[in-house]
Amino acid sequence: MSDLNQYFEILISEDYMYASIQLKEEYDPAEIDEAMIDQWLKREKILFGIDRSVVKQLATGTNFNMFPVRIATGIDTIDGQDGTIDFVCDQEGFFDEGEKRNFRDVKKIPALNEDELIARITLPTKGITGENILGKKMPARNGKPIKLKAGKNVRFDSEKNAFFSTTIGKLSVDRSKINVFNTYELNEDLSMLTGNIKFAGSVLVRGNVPDGFSVQADGDIFIYGLVEAGHLEAGGNVEVSEGIVGLQKGSIKAGGDVNIGYVNQAKIEAEQNINVRNTIMHSHCVAKGRIICQNGQIIGGTNSAGQSIEAKDVGNRMDTKTEVAIGVNQQKATMENKLFEAKFTLKQELEKLELIGKRLQEKAKQSELSAKEKILLLKQRNSQQVTEDKLTRIENQLERLNVQIGDENKARLIVKGSLYPNVDLRFGKYQRTTEQCYKYSQAFIEDGEIRIVSL
Repeated sequence: MSDLNQYFEILISEDYMYASIQLKEEYDPAEIDEAMIDQWLKREKILFGIDRSVVKQLATGTNFNMFPVRIATGIDTIDGQDGTIDFVCDQEGFFDEGEKRNFRDVKKIPALNEDELIARITLPTKGITGENILGKKMPARNGKPIKLKAGKNVRFDSEKNAFFSTTIGKLSVDRSKINVFNTYELNEDLSMLTGNIKFAGSVLVRGNVPDGFSVQADGDIFIYGLVEAGHLEAGGNVEVSEGIVGLQKGSIKAGGDVNIGYVNQAKIEAEQNINVRNTIMHSHCVAKGRIICQNGQIIGGTNSAGQSIEAKDVGNRMDTKTEVAIGVNQQKATMENKLFEAKFTLKQELEKLELIGKRLQEKAKQSELSAKEKILLLKQRNSQQVTEDKLTRIENQLERLNVQIGDENKARLIVKGSLYPNVDLRFGKYQRTTEQCYKYSQAFIEDGEIRIVSL
């Protein structure tokens, strides 16, 4: 028998991971053997995962009721497992009620000893390659290693796959490194006696930061008190047990999270999240992660987050204008618009100046310019150079201006109380101003517009 297609039909799955045989008409088993079936499967490009027991049954023809029957099955890929990390030391601790000596005793700062184990890692595993019935290899994804590396005062033991502290200090984990920072402690308010604080490790202040004073730290900053119109800047996290009354001058900048009681007329910037226990009022807040204000309101000012903003209420009954931007830095977006307007104006001016210069140069080719025209040409060249310089500076500013801080298509505004009127919402390039009060709602981008729906 030269062709088995008159008796059988091969059914192949869309992903080429299995093939079945359907019987078209009964046949005489004496005319078929396993070698013929193997050659037929090869012509049909079925090369891998062939079930020999089914081939034998086809050759013997003992059971015509078995059809359709699977003749070949591929091997699925198995992706590798990502590496993991298990921290074995305390990263955060709280006082027991019996340990509290006053209302400022809120949180302990755990200290690591020299050569203390910080964390163990599990290495990623390799993926297992698959193969379909056509004999095509399908590569698997290997597991990804953890991205955390040994930072300051931390060593990695490759034999034990573990991180160890090399000094006494406080653990600080950012997006890419595990660090141990020594901590500077001040048990009083900042004053003229203490001066401003600038420290290579972490800073703990059991007191207030008055108007005009600043605290700078490469690690974390802990303020167990109030920040007035002062300035905090940390390479890691910033925690303020009370809040900040900025008077439009105070600011906090963190390379990690900002955790604070309340924010009033201040500027807050965080590379990760801003967590506010109570209210944000008339402030400028920017977080590349999330802004969370679950127990209070966001009233006035501009509030920008890369991922989401969560609050009990946004706006107020007085319809105070409140700007909420997700996926973009609202203040930088406003600046960008102004720069684009200035760029457009300068380009128009440049076109006019170039036209004046061209006409004067053409006239100079035909006849000598008058003294007045020569002065005009000099002024034109000077004005053109000044305008071109201004245009270059604006274009450089636009290149450096990083307005986008997240993906607006994944962004969310979540309001578990009231979303009041006169709240300007911005998700990337999309904008909308609320004209009514929404209860227990969320806002997001869908089909190219900002939608507000119930939670």
